[in-house]
Amino acid sequence: MENKVRNIKEILENDNYIIPRYQRNYAWRKAEISKLIKDIDEFFSNENKKNKSYYLGSLVCFKRENGSFELIDGQQRHTTLTLINLVLKNWTEKIDNIVSVPNLKFDSRKKVQHYIENLYNIKKSNFQKQVDELNVVGTGNFKDAIEIIQEELREKDVQIFAKNFYENVYLFRVEVPEDTDLNHYFEIMNNRGEQLEKHEIVKSLLMGNIANENEEEKRKEQDKFAEIWDVCADMSDYVYFNFDKQDRVKLFTKEGELNAKDFSGLFCSNNTNENDKENTNENDNKNGAITLLEIIKTHNIPTDFPKEEKYIKDKYKSVIDFPNFLLQVLKIKNDKVSLDDKKLLEQFKNIKPDPKEFIFDLLYYRTFFDKYVNKQDLADADESKQNWGIRKLNTDFETTIKTFETDEELTKLQVMLYYSDSTNTYNNWLQELLKNTDFEVEKYTEKVWDIAKSKFKKDKLSYPNISLFNLYFIDFLLWKLYKTEEVSENLKSLKSKIDKSKSQFNNFKFRQINSREHLYSQEHAKRYSIDEEVYNGIGNLCLISTSQNSAGNKENPSDKKKMFQHDNSSLKRLLMFESFENDKWGEEQIKKHEEEIQELINQHD
Repeated sequence: MENKVRNIKEILENDNYIIPRYQRNYAWRKAEISKLIKDIDEFFSNENKKNKSYYLGSLVCFKRENGSFELIDGQQRHTTLTLINLVLKNWTEKIDNIVSVPNLKFDSRKKVQHYIENLYNIKKSNFQKQVDELNVVGTGNFKDAIEIIQEELREKDVQIFAKNFYENVYLFRVEVPEDTDLNHYFEIMNNRGEQLEKHEIVKSLLMGNIANENEEEKRKEQDKFAEIWDVCADMSDYVYFNFDKQDRVKLFTKEGELNAKDFSGLFCSNNTNENDKENTNENDNKNGAITLLEIIKTHNIPTDFPKEEKYIKDKYKSVIDFPNFLLQVLKIKNDKVSLDDKKLLEQFKNIKPDPKEFIFDLLYYRTFFDKYVNKQDLADADESKQNWGIRKLNTDFETTIKTFETDEELTKLQVMLYYSDSTNTYNNWLQELLKNTDFEVEKYTEKVWDIAKSKFKKDKLSYPNISLFNLYFIDFLLWKLYKTEEVSENLKSLKSKIDKSKSQFNNFKFRQINSREHLYSQEHAKRYSIDEEVYNGIGNLCLISTSQNSAGNKENPSDKKKMFQHDNSSLKRLLMFESFENDKWGEEQIKKHEEEIQELINQHD
């Protein structure tokens, strides 16, 4: 048995790894794949990290009698690394260190095995076509994963990324003993307790840095810090409602804004009883800091609490989680901060913000966030309704109302920015909004509109270079055209097609969609000799959900129209259906539609 750190080149090139039949199918989507690639790229983009090593985690294996390694834990990661290597192998430029033969095997999944092995064996010039053509029912979401990897790498210096990927990214391969009871091992893995999260460690560090010569005053300040931190950490409701009613009066004005101007002006909770004070004093170390060990000792998750408490339904869905919000606030005064929550602890250790100043800022910007950024109301269980909205506290302070009377475009823009990047790892658009000082609705809408326009790349409108955001943005432009009464002569044809689908445009809501697809499939384009440039152009491309892509992948355009003509998840696809002539979608129709879309884009330059 040998436990050893190996770089990606060594992992992919040596030994054979088996994904046994009891493991689930490959399940990583855009969120996980994009985050892995971005984490690697960000790490080595730091000047201080060049020539350093990046540790990606572990592969837990059981060595079989034939010498191959059965993957117990880490199969999703290994599969993704195999797919990244496959994409780099077929990159337009020559990449060094490529591994030409996959060493990953799938027990009892012949279609998956066939798909991966065939893609590794084909010529580079045929790769993109074969990614589509070999994608049949039973191969899972490998095609989507390959396209996500391609999209991520297009924005990077691939040569530098590849060098670091193969040589400087490491995994720790852990072999379990031969006599390990694998069933018991899985039981332990599935039932292990909740680990201390990074943001809780940050909380401990900041509280330990609160300085005051008076020990009693220091304890009170730490209590105040902890209480404000905890209410801000709950992103599923308005921060106002996370405080006790008696505390809200002290903290907020009748307009819902903070009463205080700094930390000293914030209330200090007096709810601690004498027993709590005694326990707190016992736990304080000589410097008054709360140690990480003490937090870990008290960080227990009860197993016997009642179901109604355990399964409380969140009231709202936030566009970001708490670790990302911490970084958003930290970055406002420290522009060099990365919004990658994988580096949360590292960022706070480097910046060393004043804890009192930071906790005040955290609460201050949380009130802005609650008032001016979209939340999804989860009161209705029907997910199709979505219920995104920008809402503020009502004058009764018991309910919420719309922050702006007219905010339809502003809301659509924010929802589009949220859904077009399912990873939501960095959320630079949100950073710009929090820094904003003018929340008059027209100026605020213009600010968000400028952010969206800056993300749109009009020089990348053909497959496979087109990004998901570009297609989301085009759908937004189509919705905007629908809301416009007077249009230029060049857009009247497109506007007339929109008018034929008014009800679907009127009910349009952005959704999470992860696929960029051709309406005219590769199989049919090849059969009818459609020019490849036309086939891959913006005229033949639209957003489509993974499930719809699987259902209609091999169908001809007419059949797809019958299947999806009443589905408004993609406005562009609706207009493509409206652009059929005599139920035909061919090269001529694709070109006409492309001209209309280009004209729409040009109107907003």
